Amino acid sequence: MACWRVIDTGASGGIYNMAVDRALAQGVADGPVMRFYAWNPPAVSCGYGQRIEREVDSTACRALGVDIVRRPTGGRAVLHWEELTYSVVCDPRALNSTEGIEGAHRAIAEGLATGLRLFGAEVEVERSRKPVGRSRGPQATSPCFTSTARWELKCQGRKLVGSAQRRVRQGLLQHGSILLGRAHERLPQLMRIDRVQQEQWATALRSSCTDLGRCISRRVDRDELLACLIDGFGRELGAEMRLDELSGDETRRATEFAAGLVSDASEEIGE
Repeated sequence: MACWRVIDTGASGGIYNMAVDRALAQGVADGPVMRFYAWNPPAVSCGYGQRIEREVDSTACRALGVDIVRRPTGGRAVLHWEELTYSVVCDPRALNSTEGIEGAHRAIAEGLATGLRLFGAEVEVERSRKPVGRSRGPQATSPCFTSTARWELKCQGRKLVGSAQRRVRQGLLQHGSILLGRAHERLPQLMRIDRVQQEQWATALRSSCTDLGRCISRRVDRDELLACLIDGFGRELGAEMRLDELSGDETRRATEFAAGLVSDASEEIGE
C-alpha cells in the first residue's frame, strides 16, 4: 500500500503559498504529498503564461487588501478568497494511472469527488471536453471559474473546484481551489477591464460556478472537510494517508523561493 504525506499549512500569503508548492515539487522524488492551505490576505493568482501587468489592476487590489502572485501552473486568473486550496505533488505512478496527464487529472478528481461526497456534497466530475472561454475585449483573459474543464468538479451543474497541473522532473504538481463562499465573485473588480466587461464577467461567474456553502445544508466545518477529503483520496487510491508537517529542508527551500518571487512580482507590476 502506497503511503502519502498529508500536510496542512494553514493560511499564508500568496507568495509563500506558491513557494511551498514549488519546494514540494522540487522534492517530488521523496514521495507523494497532498497539501491543504488557505490565503491570508486574499490573493489573485495568474497562470505562469499570463502577463500580470496586462491582467490585474494592482491599484484596485491594494485598495481591497488583495495580494497578487504568479502560479507555477498554467490557467487563468483566480481570486483566492473563501476557499480551501489543495495541492498534489507526486510521481504519476502514485496515482495508479498509466494514462499520462489525462489519467492523473482524472485520478485526482475522483479522489476529491469521493471526499466531497463523504462531506455531503453531490458533486460530479466533468468528463467532456469544452472550449476555454475568453474575454470579448482585447485585454484580460476571462476568469478560471467562468468555464469548467475536463476532470474538474461540479455541483448542481456548476463549477465547484478548479485545478491546474504542471509536469516537473520525475512527477507533477497539481493544485486547485475548492470554493467555500462567494468572495471569488469580486474578481472582475480587480482586473484591467472596463465597467461593461466587469458586469459581463460578474454575471458569468454567478451563473457558471457555485460554492460548498450552497451545496450542503449546514455550515462548512474546515476540519471535517479536510478529514473527508483525506479519507476520500485514500479510498480512491487504496493508499495510506499520513498526517505530517513540512520538513526543515522544505521550509528552507520555500523561504528561498519566496524571496525570489517577491522580487519578480515587484518588477512585473512596476512597484
